[in-house]
Order: sequence, then structure tokens, then C-alpha cells
Amino acid sequence: MWQDVPPCPTTKGRSIHHTWPHHNMRVDQASSVVKQESTRICVAETEPAGEVACLSSASLPESIRTLRQQLKAFLNSSLLSPEELCEVELAAGEACTNAVKHGSPRGGLDEVRLRCTVNEHAVMVEVSDDGGGFDPESVLPPEPATLKDGGMGLFLMRALVDSVEFEFDAGTTVRLIKHRRRD
Repeated sequence: MWQDVPPCPTTKGRSIHHTWPHHNMRVDQASSVVKQESTRICVAETEPAGEVACLSSASLPESIRTLRQQLKAFLNSSLLSPEELCEVELAAGEACTNAVKHGSPRGGLDEVRLRCTVNEHAVMVEVSDDGGGFDPESVLPPEPATLKDGGMGLFLMRALVDSVEFEFDAGTTVRLIKHRRRD
């Protein structure tokens, strides 16, 4: 079902980028100077698999908040309940945090890419980075007796959404799928 979604940022041969007013800082590789760069978002027309939004931002900690806010704004028009929306937003935020923290070997020179597909049955969020990947099975659930700051991201993602998948090809992609609850 999700494989039919065409890649952003183009649809029907035309670019559909929209630059939002929120700015992020980005390091210019040539001069090592920090420059401002906007988060980019593309919202495609309704496709066979659903409505699609693509966002990308410099891989910096301050970008995570903006990515979450833009994802939430896109999902607000979906058929998710407020609880489901919160769960998807939190899981996606954890994936973005991991992308910035572990999947950006060049720091702010790298990009975090978020792609969201929504239809009447489910929401799929894909968070991609430039990192070399990891073994998801080697990440064990946290032990209550040894809880510390950090190290809970994968555990939270798995607890909040119905499916967490990983793809390692020219970077790392985390795919989160949340099925709508039927009333």
C-alpha cells in the first residue's frame, strides 16, 4: 500500500516546495560559518495511497521542535483522535532526535528528512538521515532499575505506534505506522 506513494518533492513533474517562515541555523561547509536556513516542506496533492507531506531540515537539535510542529500541523486535518495524534507526534519526535543525535555524521551539514503519508486507515511517518545505521535488535528495552536520561527512543516508538521498521540504504530510515482506531 505505501510503496505506491511517489517521492516528494515533485508531483506530476512540478516542484511543490514551500518554505515556512521558521528558520534554523546551518553550518556552511565551505566557510564553517553558521547561516540561517528555513525548514522546507512539500505537501503533495492527494495520491492513491493518501495525502503526503515531506519536510527536511538541517540536522541540528533546534530543528526537532520545528519538524514536530510542522508534522502536527499537517496531521491536524487527519482523522486521528487527539490521543493518536499525540502518539504519532511523540514517536516521530523520538525518531527525529535519534536522526540528529546518531544519524548525522557531519552534524548540521547533514539533513533530517521526514515524510508523512495519511489515508483513512493509517498514518505512516518516515524519518531519514545520513547515518550508517545500527542493529535495531541489539537495542534492548530499558531496565527500570537503571533508567537514565536518553536511551528510551526506540522503546517509546515501539510502544506508541503499531509498527516500527528500519531501512538501511544510503543512510537510515525509520518507518512508523499507526493504524487508526475504529470507533
